[in-house]
Amino acid sequence: MATVLVVDDEPSMRRALRGFFERAGFDVVEAASAADALRHVGGNGPADAVVTDVMMPEVSGLDFYDQLMARSPALAHRVVFLTGAASDPRVHGPIEQRGVPLISKLDDLRLVVDAVRLMLLRRNTGTIAGAP
Repeated sequence: MATVLVVDDEPSMRRALRGFFERAGFDVVEAASAADALRHVGGNGPADAVVTDVMMPEVSGLDFYDQLMARSPALAHRVVFLTGAASDPRVHGPIEQRGVPLISKLDDLRLVVDAVRLMLLRRNTGTIAGAP
């Protein structure tokens, strides 16, 4: 069973995502901050995928991503950003430059589960079914 690290400063969002991922058959580890998430990755080994909020106090999701890549580059194609400000170019521009999926918190959160499944499928097969 794959493990998803959910990083969000909002407990209600972490609970909601946990529910979606557990119903889909994933193990979930929650982190309330970037620092907690980095401690998890450093101490317990990396998760199979990471879902992180963008707008967090102290360390933003973008800074967390950059620190995560420095520590665990194998997670480079296994991170999904989640934010309520997905339409703001100051938010989505830097995320697009990193080549990381961005999903709005206002969308159906099942899309986050689908994005993680797709990333893990790519990791396991090296391609997507039907892709050249």
